[in-house]
Amino acid sequence: MPGLLIYENMFTTLTQNWNIMRVIRLVIGGYALIEAYRGNDTLMGLLGLVLVGMALLNAGCGSQGCGVPIQKSNKKETDDVEYEEVHSK
Repeated sequence: MPGLLIYENMFTTLTQNWNIMRVIRLVIGGYALIEAYRGNDTLMGLLGLVLVGMALLNAGCGSQGCGVPIQKSNKKETDDVEYEEVHSK
């Protein structure tokens, strides 16, 4: 039954958390795939596959960019750091 759990997780990834950027990626990627087929253009097809894949898998950066959230602290004082000298022979 572990395979069933994987399919349920994939299904929830595909069907939940749709926002406007995800829809735009899907539409532009679909358009790129159609135009790649009509124009026999491999590079456009790869671009379309990347955009459709990003939309379906909910991967990629959001509108705020690909940053890691900063841990904000209200602590005003700094901690004292102790240093130890290392001597070479």
